[in-house]
Amino acid sequence: MKIKIAVIGSTDFCHRTEQLVSNRKDIELNWYRYAEPSEAPRLLQTLKPCDVILFSGSLPYSYSKKLLDNLSIPAVYLQQDETAVAITLLQLSAQNQQNLCRVSIDVREQAYIDHVLNDLGQSVNLPFVHLLHDDEKISTITSYHQTLSIQGKTDMAITSVHAVYEQLRQQNIPTCKMIDPENTILRSIEQARQQALLQKSNSAQIAVGIVKAISPRQDVETFIAKMASIMQARWSEHDGDFTLYTSMGNIESAIKNKEFLVAFHSLATKAKMAFGCGESFIDATENANFALNLIQQSDGHSFYMLDSNKRLHGPFPQSGAAVEMKTTEPALVEMAEKTKLSPANISKLMQYSLVRQTKQFTANDLALYLDVSRRTAERTLKKLVDHNYATIIGEEMAYKQGRPRALYEFNFHPYF
Repeated sequence: MKIKIAVIGSTDFCHRTEQLVSNRKDIELNWYRYAEPSEAPRLLQTLKPCDVILFSGSLPYSYSKKLLDNLSIPAVYLQQDETAVAITLLQLSAQNQQNLCRVSIDVREQAYIDHVLNDLGQSVNLPFVHLLHDDEKISTITSYHQTLSIQGKTDMAITSVHAVYEQLRQQNIPTCKMIDPENTILRSIEQARQQALLQKSNSAQIAVGIVKAISPRQDVETFIAKMASIMQARWSEHDGDFTLYTSMGNIESAIKNKEFLVAFHSLATKAKMAFGCGESFIDATENANFALNLIQQSDGHSFYMLDSNKRLHGPFPQSGAAVEMKTTEPALVEMAEKTKLSPANISKLMQYSLVRQTKQFTANDLALYLDVSRRTAERTLKKLVDHNYATIIGEEMAYKQGRPRALYEFNFHPYF
């Protein structure tokens, strides 16, 4: 199966990828060249049909994020790493005899610099480092290097952005481009291909939607027909309940379709809806019923989708977040058995641990995140504390009056 990859990048990057894949028969690359990364969103609107998008770096990708949310195909970008930094510095110091203390450099992550310097035993000093930010103006990056050069503090500028390189050259400021290793580019192309294949596989999965009518059938059927048309689904009705038969790919496309969401909102309190995916109609129907039973009054007007890997997506259209509904990791299985908490709740606890800016939290903090009562959160925490998955580390007096609130810390590793 030949995968079509849309490459959005500078002329130099597009030319290099063209050379690297000239003998590949399993992929087809279409190039969309820009002068500046900020032009990426405009190029996105000119794409021919393709299976995946590859951006030449994080800047054009970040400029395009809002548009990417409305596309049904995956997108990846060439990720800078320590190898790129190390090779570039090596070339400057070995071939050009450049004093690295008088070099300015822009990179995506400070860690890339730190790791290289640590490997070199801190024998090299790089005092002028600019960290790239999402949606950052090219003029800001150029100005950083230009100012240091004019002040006589640097003799060379290393930039990760081709447009900055061109602007600095026009101003006769010595500059060079960060070297993207051939292996990194090939790895990104392969990642794009794999993402496309995975998307195709998932999109082809059987999907079943179940709509349970609350109001009389005639108030619902019109909207069912409209939604079914948008997601290219067949539908049937039995005793006021509707079943839609389609694919996961059609559902994913429909969720991003305004007409579909308008039709869904028109159901208001007339019906509940959920989708399930699987390798057979039986599996998909079972997953759809499971997702339907999870809809609570507090969810408002929303729906869920349970995929074949037992990951619960939603509530749509408010959120596309996914929660694991099964536990296979041995450490998590043990945690579930000891605490008697469901895989879904354990998954939410993992996510909560990752998003917290501080390690300490109260039962009320957890209740707000899980959208449960404080008493429910306290019962959950008691189970965790009893089995040493959480620890009470102190108390917090939030008000002048009232009992102090216990402060907790998780003891489990969130990256299972």
